[in-house]
Amino acid sequence: MKEQFKSSAFILLAVAALSFNACKSGLSSGDIAGTYVNDAQSEASIAHDTLVVEKAGDDNYLLHRKTGFRLVVNGKPGKYLYETEEWTAVADPKTGVLTESRKGKVIKFPDSHSMTVGKRLYRRLN
Repeated sequence: MKEQFKSSAFILLAVAALSFNACKSGLSSGDIAGTYVNDAQSEASIAHDTLVVEKAGDDNYLLHRKTGFRLVVNGKPGKYLYETEEWTAVADPKTGVLTESRKGKVIKFPDSHSMTVGKRLYRRLN
């Protein structure tokens, strides 16, 4: 009876530990590769931002940023402009945070449907 209790307690602890680990946000919660979007608007501009996250190696990621925006002049949106950037980032598997290599941007994954870059929140499309 005592051995059965020890075995049951061990299984319960193992399941609890796995469940806790699965609930953590960030890299440990699964594959973060995908397409993320953010829309922003201010008095000065209107922007549509897309970030494509791609795994490049063990703890390395490539991020392809595409931004379309219009500057607002005299209250009216101007010509549509387009920019692209390529980022590289290194993951910290313990914290689930990516750090962009060139400017040190901090990229977090609060859940499986979103990503933050600094204060900007992106939603995942796929």
